[in-house]
Amino acid sequence: MPIGSLMTEFTLAVAATIIAATLAGVYFTSLNQVADLQKIQVLGLKEQLYYRCDIIYAHSSDGASTIKLWVKNTGFKDLPRELIKKSEIMILSRNKVYYLLYGDSADSWNYKLLNDSDDDSRWDPSETIEVEAHLSESLTSGDYYLKIILFNGAESEYNLSV
Repeated sequence: MPIGSLMTEFTLAVAATIIAATLAGVYFTSLNQVADLQKIQVLGLKEQLYYRCDIIYAHSSDGASTIKLWVKNTGFKDLPRELIKKSEIMILSRNKVYYLLYGDSADSWNYKLLNDSDDDSRWDPSETIEVEAHLSESLTSGDYYLKIILFNGAESEYNLSV
């Protein structure tokens, strides 16, 4: 075999090895990125399961400017006051939308813990809070859609007829 042919084959073998190593490096880097994304998604789902709630009942009457909601912690972890206060309430009627944050003014909400079984002032799983939503105007008769959204985006919905 002539030396020129050996040099060509050697050069092609080296080039093929370099290309294979580069492709393997890109593949493993991409694989690690996918694995990291999956870990982040699992952590997000885990948080959604840890912190959940359900509106079990709501009440108001025609002409009232408050709505009371009873909300149960159906998650697996307790919520301290700081996280409860980061929740949001939305109230929708046919012609009005209320967006309420925690507070003591009009168009806000506050709460009290009803059955604090271990007296730790935290909203533990299976405990209920009574939420009082204060509106800037009186309710009229009709249907209202209520939604509470926890700090992590977990939400519960309820339909109320006044």
